[in-house]
Amino acid sequence: MSELTTTSILSLFDTTKAQRQSFCADIVSRLENGEADPLKIHLQIKSAEDLIKQLNDNRFYKEYLLEAATKNGKSFEFGNAKFDIKEVGVKYDFVNCGDPILIELQAKLDELTKQVKDRQTFLKTVPYEGMTIIIEETGEAVTLYPPSKSSTTSVSVTLK
Repeated sequence: MSELTTTSILSLFDTTKAQRQSFCADIVSRLENGEADPLKIHLQIKSAEDLIKQLNDNRFYKEYLLEAATKNGKSFEFGNAKFDIKEVGVKYDFVNCGDPILIELQAKLDELTKQVKDRQTFLKTVPYEGMTIIIEETGEAVTLYPPSKSSTTSVSVTLK
């Protein structure tokens, strides 16, 4: 019997889209039939996500991947996937442009953003039944109501 290694375990996930869909459907089916523990499954999924994040954030892993991919050209097929080497996450830094118009516009935007956030904070304090205010410029009476609120109940997991 061969020994399980990290790469041999990882090779179990070298699957097609249909196989991955079937895998997910099987997990849900086992949950529906009471054959699997949802807490255990979720812990395993969270652990897998953490492993993936650690690898994707590792600069050496990224360097090895780019080096191997470069040997195959800018675009190539490998296994059941298409690989493309391309520039991603392009960012521009306008700080050193010295454009006074941009500086003025950014200052106005920052002030407007602050005003919007302040107004939103105020509106959160408005009572459910509403509050009537007078618009100074027009003298018009307007009834304000608090913003509607929605949320989703979820299970949060912190890995140790």
